[in-house]
Amino acid sequence: MKKEKMIIKSNMGLHMRPASEIVKVTNKFSCKIQVKVGEKVANAKSILGIMSTGAKNNDEIEIKCDGEDEEKQHQRQQSVMAGWIHI
Repeated sequence: MKKEKMIIKSNMGLHMRPASEIVKVTNKFSCKIQVKVGEKVANAKSILGIMSTGAKNNDEIEIKCDGEDEEKQHQRQQSVMAGWIHI
């Protein structure tokens, strides 16, 4: 299992556009991927799930990857999220 905490660095938070980019990437992998913001946990393969966390600017999020291709997914996710999140 890979875990990483990050800080949202977008004035608009984790809105539809970055959520859709995250989902595009996560759906290419078989591992289970979750996004946690505060006490809210969501499936990172679901736009509505990600948006339901209500992640705002300067919120800390945790991404967990668990499965056979978690290392590849983790590396790819970092590059996609670099524009919206401070690692």
